[in-house]
Formats: sequence, structure tokens, C-alpha cells
Amino acid sequence: MKNKSTRHPNRRNGTDRRFSISRVLTLAIAGLTPTAGNAYTAAGDRNFPATLILPQVAPSDALWGNIRTLPMANGHQTKFTGTYSKLITEQLGIQFQGGITRKASVNSAQKFNVLLQDEVLVDQPHEFLFSVEVGHGFGAQTFPPSPSTTPAVTFAKGLGDLPIGYWRPLAITGFAGYQVAQGARTNVFQTGFSVQYSIPYLVSKVANVDLPPFLRGMTPITEVLFTTPVGQVYGQGTNTTLLVAPGISYTRGRGWELAIEAMIPTTKATGSGIGVIAQLVMQLDYLLPDSIGRPIFPLSEPR
Repeated sequence: MKNKSTRHPNRRNGTDRRFSISRVLTLAIAGLTPTAGNAYTAAGDRNFPATLILPQVAPSDALWGNIRTLPMANGHQTKFTGTYSKLITEQLGIQFQGGITRKASVNSAQKFNVLLQDEVLVDQPHEFLFSVEVGHGFGAQTFPPSPSTTPAVTFAKGLGDLPIGYWRPLAITGFAGYQVAQGARTNVFQTGFSVQYSIPYLVSKVANVDLPPFLRGMTPITEVLFTTPVGQVYGQGTNTTLLVAPGISYTRGRGWELAIEAMIPTTKATGSGIGVIAQLVMQLDYLLPDSIGRPIFPLSEPR
């Protein structure tokens, strides 16, 4: 049994390493921000499930939305966020994200985020990929608006190429970014990682374990997100935060993915109690591969 992957079908065999100085320079001057909430991507036989509080590790053709609620010191905070991700080429993609935040019976618009992301390295046999991105957030929930620009890097590594038996379904993803705020605002360093254990990978690549059908689509996952201000702190919302989010991602490889995680704050600035986040992903490259699910400028198949 083989994991189904619709992304990069022409790169399933061998190692593909793509570096482009021009791409990196384009990202550096484009001005974009890493967004929380992610979609479908793969390297070799490894399908990396969508994370919920961390940025996506590579560009994709997908549509997803999430809802999160977290107790804060000054009231319960609930966020509704939607994201549309579009591949421009097989390696270069763009994301658009927006949403609404409800706090103390007051609704406010989130920043509208635009992100440009380039998958600059893919090593198929070693289930590894590396991307660079630049994002820009327009406006904010405070007045006056505080736009911000965030260059970042993301990576993903599956352990299926290692001789470690039943540990082979493990995978690690991560990112690091530096948010530069405009005006008299504080810059923020952001970083995080996730640890995943893919049961679909276990039953298809390691051992055909006799499990109930609903368990065969599950991937237990734990995410960790850390942010800290850099330089002088202005106003609220710029204290160090550390959020731990254990949960489950579920898919049957049919173009959708559902996930839910607990959100456990570890500092007062992060939150005052345990919250929850849920997310639904529609994988357009699977559902509509010949229309809106294909890159705008698809690469020709190798001869």
C-alpha cells in the first residue's frame, strides 16, 4: 500500500535540490508574514499533515479554515480564520489570510496577511524539504494600524529513511521568523516545531498493522510555538509567549483533512487557561487537479 500524493508527481523518484538566488531575492523584497494554519504537502512517500498553530512548511493549492478559543486574563478570545493558498509554479506559492476575532463581546478584524513562499529544497529519498518565505500583515486589531513584515524559513523531515523500525512514522517540522513592525512597535522573534507520528505511514510503509479503519487515518501531533519581543516593548501583546498544542489530525486521503488540538499556555501572556483549536482543510490539488488545483504555470513533465 502506498501513500497517495498528488503534489509534485514528477518528483517522486530521486533527489530534487533546487536553489535559486533570484527566488530568495524576490522574497526578500516582496514584503509578506508567516500565518498560522496550514495545508497539504509531501516529500517522497511522506505526506505531512496540516499544522494548526504553526505556518505551513511548503506552498500548496488548498483552502482551509480554523476556529480557536483561548481564555485570556481580560476575557475569552475566539478567532475565526480562513486561508487560501495558491501555487504559482510547482515550487512558488502565495497565501491570503484573514479573519475575525471576538473578545469581550466585541468583534474586530484580524490582520489581512499575504505570504509568498518558495520551496527551495526537496530531498525525496530523505523525506526532507526546506522553504523560505516573506509575509506582510496589513492593519491590525488595534488603532492606529500596525502593519508588519516577516521573513522566515520552514522545514519538514520524515524519519522513514532511517533504520529505526516502528519509529519511522515520526516526522518533525519547524520554522523561524523575525517580524518587523512598522512605526513605534516592537519587533518579534517567532519560532516553533511540531512532532508527528503518522499512522497512515505506519500501515503503508512500515507494517500492515491490523487497526480499525478510523485509526488508520490518524496522526497524533504536538506543536510548540514561541514568540518573544526584540528591543523596547511598546504597549500590550508584546510579552514572551509559549504555547503547547497536542492533538490529532485525521484524513482518509480523499482531499480533506480534519484536526483538533488543545492549546496549553505556559506563560501569563499566552493565556489564562486551556483552549482548543479545530481546522478543516480542503486539498484543491487533490479535489480539482485539472482546474484551480493546479499551478498557474505548471512545469512540463520530464522526458
